Amino acid sequence: MPRSGFLPVVIAIAMLTVGLFAAPARAGDDNYSYARIVRLSHVVGDVQVVRPDRGSNWETASMNMPIEQGFTLGTNVGRAEIEFEHGSVVWLAENSVIQFTELALSDGGRISKMTLAHGTATFDADLAGLDKFAVLTDRFSITPPGKSEFRVDVFKNGGTVSVLTGKVSVVAGNASKDVSKGETLAVNTSAPDLDALKRNPSPDNWDKWVSNRETFLVNGQNQSSLYTNSPFTYGMADLASYGAWNNLPGCGYGWQPFGMSAGWMPFANGQWASYPGLGWTWVSSEAWGWAPYHFGNWMSCPGFGWAWMPGGYGFWSPAPVQWVGVGGRIGWRPLPIVGTHLAPVATPVVVSSGALGKDGHLQVLSSEKAGTSFEVRSTAPLSGGKFAKSDTPSTMAKSVSSVFVPTASNLSTLRSTLPVNSNLTRVMNVVPTTTVPANRVVTNIAPPAPRIPSAPPVRANTQAMPSYGGLHGYPSSASQSSRGMSPPLAPMPNSTPSHGASGSGPAPHR
Repeated sequence: MPRSGFLPVVIAIAMLTVGLFAAPARAGDDNYSYARIVRLSHVVGDVQVVRPDRGSNWETASMNMPIEQGFTLGTNVGRAEIEFEHGSVVWLAENSVIQFTELALSDGGRISKMTLAHGTATFDADLAGLDKFAVLTDRFSITPPGKSEFRVDVFKNGGTVSVLTGKVSVVAGNASKDVSKGETLAVNTSAPDLDALKRNPSPDNWDKWVSNRETFLVNGQNQSSLYTNSPFTYGMADLASYGAWNNLPGCGYGWQPFGMSAGWMPFANGQWASYPGLGWTWVSSEAWGWAPYHFGNWMSCPGFGWAWMPGGYGFWSPAPVQWVGVGGRIGWRPLPIVGTHLAPVATPVVVSSGALGKDGHLQVLSSEKAGTSFEVRSTAPLSGGKFAKSDTPSTMAKSVSSVFVPTASNLSTLRSTLPVNSNLTRVMNVVPTTTVPANRVVTNIAPPAPRIPSAPPVRANTQAMPSYGGLHGYPSSASQSSRGMSPPLAPMPNSTPSHGASGSGPAPHR
């Protein structure tokens, strides 16, 4: 392919999907399942989200938010990290907008398609089997054939693709070009002579930040793998950095977060959010609050405090809690391990001062403080954040969070595993088969990705931006010029390093 093989034309995003892989399926298509949830794992500064079920309004994005198909993330003076369940990661820079256009399973593996509307993002595509991964822009698309890491910069008049490991295929119009490790391809519709391969420029501030975040993830995941055999990677790195594994007498082998104070209990630092198809979902404000709040169980160990007992890795649960009523307020506590029947007064509960999903104070109540008004509820609260009037109090320590999302690596694995888990009463985004028990409800919802909204409004930063080597925020003009494009953004204000992103030097590549 000649070096000037790109057509200097503006092409629509929809045209770029041709030849990549099939367009998103719709409900009832048994060749696809939309059992994909990824994690917003790290947030620094002003990061916002648009959820398709809430129109085109931007909302503040929170660490540990589940990200589903159709969600859009946008940054101003902020940065974000998104962990995929199988090891892939996306890092989003300042003044950037990205949509998760398709998150699905096929008979071959996972399908991950993202649209970078503008700005800068680095992608670590950790692919296995027949996984498919693609990044779309309004002028070109990028698809890695296997494991690779690459940076994409999208500007008004074009963009650049810099490959850090592996290789990618870049398509624009009717032309394509392979870009290998160490190479940068510039696509500029107003200057066709820039459509050529060059050596990667020296790492700038953004690259250094990504490198440190990657080091944090890789080292943490390697350490956690020594203690628990998880089939996924998201959330595992945090366990190594924010807690320790212990063999606790009377409880067994479990993980405990550092800094547990007297009276601390799980599900007390965060918020409830209602998600389409999932219902009430716990979003923890604790940096480690992903795996311990969606898999396994918590146990209160006498003399040692609370410990997370790993397991249940086959299904992600949005709210593994037992709902209770305390007077006129809604409360919850960790779901008892299957087979145990804890007395309703034996475990403290977390109580909200208002309806779920609203701003309110969370309070931990002991059994004495809960008193006789304590009632285990048989159903979860309604979407409005209150119990149904027809809800009947129950004395059984059972689950009322009956929605589960499989973590299978492909549709074939999902189909072969599902019948084994007969205790699951409602499984979302699963393709029904004739082997599914009659008492289980399964659905395969494939929401179409909405139109990508414009840039989010500027809001006050909630967390400090990191800094390295005297440089702050977005890459300098010099670094942008070396990529063949003009800098679209002003430098960020002075700031301090964020927790968990310290260190220096290149990160090990997976």
